[in-house]
Amino acid sequence: MEGSFFECVDAGSENCPCYLSLTNDCMTCTRLKGLDYCDCRWTGVCIYNEYIWNRKQAKNPRNEIKVKIIDKKTYDDQVVVYILKTDKYLAQRFKYPGTYIFVRNPEDQMMYDVPISIMYVDVEKDEIHIAIKIISVKTKKIMEANETLIIRGPYRNGLLGLKSLKNVMNGKMLILCKSMGIAPAVKLIKYFDKNCEMDLIADRNRLSCSFAEAYLSDTQVNIQNMNFKNQKDLDFIKTMVIKRKYDEIVILTSDKYIRIFDDLLKSIPYNNVYAVVNNFNMCCGEGVCGACSFMTEEGEVIKMCKCQMKGEEVAKRGPK
Repeated sequence: MEGSFFECVDAGSENCPCYLSLTNDCMTCTRLKGLDYCDCRWTGVCIYNEYIWNRKQAKNPRNEIKVKIIDKKTYDDQVVVYILKTDKYLAQRFKYPGTYIFVRNPEDQMMYDVPISIMYVDVEKDEIHIAIKIISVKTKKIMEANETLIIRGPYRNGLLGLKSLKNVMNGKMLILCKSMGIAPAVKLIKYFDKNCEMDLIADRNRLSCSFAEAYLSDTQVNIQNMNFKNQKDLDFIKTMVIKRKYDEIVILTSDKYIRIFDDLLKSIPYNNVYAVVNNFNMCCGEGVCGACSFMTEEGEVIKMCKCQMKGEEVAKRGPK
């Protein structure tokens, strides 16, 4: 793995080894890549040993569960916010930044699964809140559900650059979001509130983000609204980054704006380390279907539902 810019987000978790170990496609363990020697340089519990002890099966596969809809609200005829009842075990695992689930209407088959970011978790009530923008067939079918939904998760790779986020406690963070990027932004703000000084800059030109306002009303985040197409606003953000000297920047936008902000950060004195939303196409979340795969400059195929990389690597190698 020398020189590799990625690591598996599930490595060492309760879901490791996963389905990829069954076909010699593990991203971390050389033995589970089909080689006859150990050279993984993994510093946690031995993944191959876990595979043997688990009778050469995937460990704790994520199962579908039917959850009750506690509440459902529609905003601006575009976004539906669901409050779902789960259990204590899952609620605790849903609370971390970058967590997402697959959701569908119970009347539909698995092909209707949609990856959705967890927006908020109430660990006292064992409830999760998700926001879904109504776009096409899958999301329209979810909107028809009023009593229950099928969910599968948690999945951990909704944000790329998680490692740098771990070092931001008691520091300063800038969050740049556009459209539905406000949903994972709420999770970030709630998680780091009171332990981090945060600024949120949102582009609301295509979506009002009114559904998120109630969640942020009791936080200490400083919120500003701007237009990311406006050069003056981009210049203001550049000046803000220089003056505030952020410990972390998180970009929750489309790939187009990730590259715009990557160019912006490269043009100023900044350590150029940041996290971004994972915009790769998600279908199964387990690295099996290949929908999220892309080939690196070195010719290696990476499964982006599991791969963790730095935000700057996404701008350099990610979707075009």
